[in-house]
Amino acid sequence: MKKRFKKIYIEITNVCNLNCNFCPKTSRTPEYMSESLYKKAIDESKQLAEEITLHVMGEPLLHPEIEKIINYAKEKDVKINLTTNGTLIEKYQTILLNKTIKRINFSIHSLNSNHSHEDAQKYLKDIIQFSKLAQKEREDLILIYRLWNINDTSNKNILDIIQTEFNTTLKDEKNKIGIELKPNLYINYDESFNWPNIKNEVKNQTGYCLGLKTHIGILSNGIVVPCCLDNNGNIPLGNIKNNTLNEILNSKKAQDMIKGFKERNLVEDLCKRCSYIKKFEK
Repeated sequence: MKKRFKKIYIEITNVCNLNCNFCPKTSRTPEYMSESLYKKAIDESKQLAEEITLHVMGEPLLHPEIEKIINYAKEKDVKINLTTNGTLIEKYQTILLNKTIKRINFSIHSLNSNHSHEDAQKYLKDIIQFSKLAQKEREDLILIYRLWNINDTSNKNILDIIQTEFNTTLKDEKNKIGIELKPNLYINYDESFNWPNIKNEVKNQTGYCLGLKTHIGILSNGIVVPCCLDNNGNIPLGNIKNNTLNEILNSKKAQDMIKGFKERNLVEDLCKRCSYIKKFEK
């Protein structure tokens, strides 16, 4: 039976070990999602989404119960996508070979913005080493190297290492589908973008978004948001601590947003300040 959403983002933590200039700083209290909350989030998401992505803000591998979370998802027969900066990959590579994980996105554009050239090289090589291990032990695991800062000159060091390790030639160019390095291993280019901010000026009064159509997000404090870019929870639809996901999605606020998108009317203030929405016009 077809599920309502392609994916639901579950932010198991909003804590990160890096401080990237392209990533917004959330005003929310730093926290790790509790066991009771992530179990409820997984249980209810399973009924509505084809897969779960462990990400909105934060570095998911920092969660002290990351192994328990992944094992719980496996127990519930839930497929997991995970987005990570890769700096902890050496410590958690065994956990990340768990068969319930369908895809891992590595934000390799975060490396040069936070580390010395030597440290960036080390972390990238750790990611590549894991990738080669996964190619042997988990042929079905999809790995994506994200380079979402086209034409950044710092990419040259990253690209040089990848070209050497995989004996290929790459150009730093936009390619939305991605370039295959090996079976189930891709490098994906895209442009940097500005996250929507409620304090910014209004950019659009009309437009269309895939929020509440293909995905929703559940923040580490249990607040449900309509979009994976609502990093501060500026559009709280409800909280799974108090209500079920179905109750929240059937609320007037959620239904008004769905109706608005269908009619190309931006109901919420944050949506009116979002430039990413322009991508859906193409």
